[in-house]
Amino acid sequence: AAGGGGVSPTTQSSGEWKLDMDQLQSALSPRTRMLILNNPHNPTGKVFTREELEEIASIVRTHPHCTVVSDEVYEWMVYDDNKHERFATLPDMWERTLTVGSAGKTFSVTGWKIGWAIGPKNIIQAIMNAHQYIPFSVSTPMQEAIAVAFELAQERNYFKWLKDMYQKKRDKLLKSLTEAGLTPVVPQGSYFIFANTRAIKLTGTEGQEKTITGMGMHLRDWNICRWLTTEIGVAAIPPSSFYSEKHASLPAEYARFCFCKTDEVLDEAHKRLAKIPQTKNYAPPETDKTVA
Repeated sequence: AAGGGGVSPTTQSSGEWKLDMDQLQSALSPRTRMLILNNPHNPTGKVFTREELEEIASIVRTHPHCTVVSDEVYEWMVYDDNKHERFATLPDMWERTLTVGSAGKTFSVTGWKIGWAIGPKNIIQAIMNAHQYIPFSVSTPMQEAIAVAFELAQERNYFKWLKDMYQKKRDKLLKSLTEAGLTPVVPQGSYFIFANTRAIKLTGTEGQEKTITGMGMHLRDWNICRWLTTEIGVAAIPPSSFYSEKHASLPAEYARFCFCKTDEVLDEAHKRLAKIPQTKNYAPPETDKTVA
């Protein structure tokens, strides 16, 4: 298992999450026109190895009409000794891959809504044609600012600073979640942490009665996240929102936390999360008789 300062040795690494290549192969057909790949991955924080990407590429090669949209918006947020590999650099993949990046993630300006797409001329031309009639354009001064930021990034060693800054925040939140009795998955990339919430037990209508929208009342992860927000004061995202309705129950024991926050906010979150073991809803795994 991977870890940072103060992380339990039983903590899982996002690298242990594997894509079932046989299942991927069976999901594609002659009718498949697009495969969306997210690396580094949200919400798990997994960074695919080159070997894993080559396996995906070998499957894509058997489907000549399939284009890959590679969402790599967290490419600069890769931690420890992990390395981000661009899918388009693999043999035969440039001609059929559209790589998507984000200024919002790279330079912490999500409100600017500026990104980029890299790919072969035929795909980029099609995007430009659609772009003309959908968003039309974004703010020119902000585009210029992003261009200048890229020009200065290498000179100022910005990307290393970004990685180091977020890795410290990652380790801070990992420590808080672990000390709160949860079991976090150490992310190799992105700025999210998946945490196992099995130690929190809800009864009756807990997590349901304070809903505003009525969404996800039948799903444990939604109710856990509502409970964390209203009773502990720390908001998390129910990961079933990333799943189809058919598979919504799969991440029932997880919640997604975010560490792209100021240190002051993370310190306050540490204090609030520390309340979890003091609640009647907390049942440590070692004393939890319902777990085999």
